[in-house]
Amino acid sequence: MRDTFDRRLTLVGRDIAALIPQPPQPLSDEAEEMRQSFKLFARKAWHLIEPGKQYVPGWHLDAIAEHLQAVIEGDIKRLLVNMPPRHGKSSYISTLIHPWSWLHNPSLRWLCASYALNLATRDNLKCRRILKSRWWQERYGHLFELTKDVDAKMKFENSFSGYRQAVSVGAAGTTGEGGDVLVIDDAHPIEQKRSDMKREAVLDWFLNTWLSRLNDEATGACIVVGQRVHSLDISGLIIDGAAGGEWVVLPLPAEYEVGSPCRTYWPSGKVWEDPRTEEGELLWPERFPRSVIEQKKRIHGPLGYAALYMQNPVASGGNIYKERDRRFFTIDAPTQSYLLETPRGRVTVAIADCWNLGVIDLATSTQTKADYFCFETWAVTPYNDALLLHCVHDHLEFNEQQSTISTEFQRFHHAVIAIEKVGYQLAMIQDCIRKGLPIKPFTPQSDKVVRSTTGSIFYSNGKAYHLKDLLNLHEVEKELFTFPLAPHDDIADCHAMMALVVPMVLRPGVLNLDDDDEPLDTTLSIEQLLVAEAMNEEQKEQAREAEEAKVQELFNKGGLVMNPFEWAETHELDGGWS
Repeated sequence: MRDTFDRRLTLVGRDIAALIPQPPQPLSDEAEEMRQSFKLFARKAWHLIEPGKQYVPGWHLDAIAEHLQAVIEGDIKRLLVNMPPRHGKSSYISTLIHPWSWLHNPSLRWLCASYALNLATRDNLKCRRILKSRWWQERYGHLFELTKDVDAKMKFENSFSGYRQAVSVGAAGTTGEGGDVLVIDDAHPIEQKRSDMKREAVLDWFLNTWLSRLNDEATGACIVVGQRVHSLDISGLIIDGAAGGEWVVLPLPAEYEVGSPCRTYWPSGKVWEDPRTEEGELLWPERFPRSVIEQKKRIHGPLGYAALYMQNPVASGGNIYKERDRRFFTIDAPTQSYLLETPRGRVTVAIADCWNLGVIDLATSTQTKADYFCFETWAVTPYNDALLLHCVHDHLEFNEQQSTISTEFQRFHHAVIAIEKVGYQLAMIQDCIRKGLPIKPFTPQSDKVVRSTTGSIFYSNGKAYHLKDLLNLHEVEKELFTFPLAPHDDIADCHAMMALVVPMVLRPGVLNLDDDDEPLDTTLSIEQLLVAEAMNEEQKEQAREAEEAKVQELFNKGGLVMNPFEWAETHELDGGWS
């Protein structure tokens, strides 16, 4: 029989295994196997927390169990799990793992929080129910006891001074408590996706109060679990690295996305990978089949579903701007051409046939560090396709913005530079006009989101291209495809301005006033326009051939336009000519 208690020093919290007296009798084989494997323990103890509900296995539950066991064994010190609602997160992370951890170190002190105190209390009661159950007592009851003086629904303690305390997120009373393991299960209610003030208050509490409650920074553990509600929620804070520490992030989206497979990298060097391989493969089809998932999409809408079920507060294809609509182009220097990558193959456009457009979103205040200066340069093709050549996106003072505008103009020789005509920006516009720059003041007629709808249509029509080797391409696309939930909107504003300005500006150059050809619809993508042009040329060729046939027929008649006898027949009425 294996030794009942591990002597490892890697266990989370204070290692007191040597101080624990050996139990009067060894554990049964079944009990010892469950003590060694949290995955097995969770399956066997499920009926205690969900009586009458059959345990439905899922690979994601095994993955959670594997990561939680690593936390208790000290391999992982900081764990973030993002997963859809009703997929077993509270059962495993807020309930089952706690009693199992006491099988290894009963002195562990747990501090457990949720956005609502009644939810934290509910999980406390479930945990205590396991410890007091006959099932537990028959297998592990001789290892420790719950004390009688601290045995309440919000806090209970055992005979080795280990305890579990339930608190609410943001509670002032959290300051006086501490723990070896800190657990947050759902820090934000769904409603906080619309309330920046409440959500930011939670972030402040997390950084300045909650993380300071660890009894020992070196050996203590933090676990955060919940579905995403916003790009700037606690999970976003952790993912961006603002929470400090080495966090292992386990995202479990309801549907698999081939482009962003889940992998976790443990401090020990171990790598865990999502076993799914097919696009759209479900997380827990036994409980949430395709019909249920599709219903959730209809109920929550694309943004709500992306956050709650895909663990991405921004839909996979973006919000207003869809990533799937973006196209790429490259520059072929030897031929001085732009090479546009379209669904029907590569299209070559001579650089000389294009003109450059500049769009600028000025920082509205030199004191506001949250504002960015953004200057985008677009090449506009004869078909009104817009090719993003360059983007300056930086914090700049007024004089720095002035010099940057001049430098960019000298580099790209814009035919038109559009600047939003609002308040503080008027001084910049006047300065640029004095310098002889081709400035076109742009007056917005609607809010940012409505204006960006025009930009998104430009993209969906296949009219926008990004330079493949643009230095800050990732920064540009991250803000664009997360708008309007992104922290900044300068790039999205410039894109919207471009889409509004391009159709309004005539191609710089000489107009051919004798051209009677009907202009093509330039809202079509370039490959569609080329097909339309080819059809027009074919129709013109057919018309030329018909005209040549008429001339040949006239020649065959010896120069007569019509036989006079034929003409007489067609004009004879009642014995006379009309």
